[in-house]
Amino acid sequence: MHNYFYMRKDLNMGFNSFQNNGGDWMQSAGKNAVAQSVASKTIAGVYGWMAFGVLLSAMVGMGLIQSGGLQAILSMGSGVFIALMIVQIGLVIGMSFAANKLSATALKGMFLLYASLTGITFATIMVIYPIGNVVALFAVAALGFTALAVFGAVTKKNLGFMSTFLMMGLFMIIGVGIINMFVHSEMLRTFTGWAGILVFSGLTAYDSQRIREGAYSLSLQSAGDSQAMGKFMIFGALTMYLNFINLFISLLQIFGGRKD
Repeated sequence: MHNYFYMRKDLNMGFNSFQNNGGDWMQSAGKNAVAQSVASKTIAGVYGWMAFGVLLSAMVGMGLIQSGGLQAILSMGSGVFIALMIVQIGLVIGMSFAANKLSATALKGMFLLYASLTGITFATIMVIYPIGNVVALFAVAALGFTALAVFGAVTKKNLGFMSTFLMMGLFMIIGVGIINMFVHSEMLRTFTGWAGILVFSGLTAYDSQRIREGAYSLSLQSAGDSQAMGKFMIFGALTMYLNFINLFISLLQIFGGRKD
């Protein structure tokens, strides 16, 4: 499972710094056509950057396989993947704690670097699983992710009640995953796959609603602040990028059919 679990708290710290918790933001935004327009563009920017990040990861992964670069990386041993995880966690922590000091351009560069590094994970997936299964499940993940994101964006029901349960699910998956590193149980791997599908489906809808709320709130406060809007786009994009990647990997764990 991807190292999303270790990043959620730090990512939320940065993402929440661009949101207002006022109770009447939606009513105010509904009366402000300018705010609605700015918010819509911001939300479009979030998903545009998220989609570009996924595309970049896929392109890096395919490039590594075609060039033979993946074999060179694998020959370095497991240490390179530990180092990769540390760098990725460091990037997100750095983005979160330094959000107010870094420019939007710097955050965009860090996001693209993160997506590029995740391309190594993509390359490994393409080697472990039959490529036909990878493509099919990528499409399934994309369709499911889109439906869940749209639901989260349009529903009038407050999905905040899901937060505690989703975090409990994340910690449960972490615990089972750590145990399975030692016992290598197929049953536990299947369990984490199904649990991952449920948890990341829920997080996709929940975070989509948070992005909608945050975008409207920010449009009322900082509609003319391109730096604030740009930073919000990147944190929103990284949040949804991680949801999609982990939903995809969870599907692979169940339906991927590893090569013999």
